[in-house]
Amino acid sequence: MTNASIDDLIDDLAGELEPVCPRRVARGSLWVAGGWLVGAALLLWFVGPRHDLADGAMMPPLPLLAFWLIVALGLSAAWSALRMGLPGVGRDYSGWRWAGLAALALPFSALVMALSDGHAALEAAHPENGMHCLAQGVFAGLGVGAALFAWLKGGAPTSPSRAGWVVGIAAGAAGATIVALHCAANDMMHIALWHGLAVALSGVVGRVLLAPLLRW
Repeated sequence: MTNASIDDLIDDLAGELEPVCPRRVARGSLWVAGGWLVGAALLLWFVGPRHDLADGAMMPPLPLLAFWLIVALGLSAAWSALRMGLPGVGRDYSGWRWAGLAALALPFSALVMALSDGHAALEAAHPENGMHCLAQGVFAGLGVGAALFAWLKGGAPTSPSRAGWVVGIAAGAAGATIVALHCAANDMMHIALWHGLAVALSGVVGRVLLAPLLRW
């Protein structure tokens, strides 16, 4: 094949291509932040903040610790999902797992408390005392989930199943942090069970429903 024919082939292949804007994590981060803020604004608008925050006080230490652990999980999972939408080979997307391991301190602490006080554990596990937190957590995280899904849909991640998990976990963690601003419960068993279930359920939904939609 001559140089002229090679040049013609390249021209034919590239003739209709147009330049595109490079994908920047900063743009995706703004989408995620917007989804997080919108979810918080809507939930607090309709149901209001917890009484201590409304009075200008701080959460008690244990709920505050749980809050920041879940925030760390949500941020790290969202960051991993954003990086999955960038071109590249051999990227490490496992940083969110370390935050997830740290967040496991919540259910382990709740389990220890449940073993020492079974009545309190049964009371915390009663659906009437937590189903609303679970539902609110799932719905409050939809904005973050939608932002990350839109970002990844335009980036075609190489592992849709893993991307679905991470998007769901990020959305659920965002929703759980938003619910913590409203839920007045300071019981670690309630937080670990019902707020934690919002994260787990959102992760499963992301894996089952979103992963097939992210395939090439």
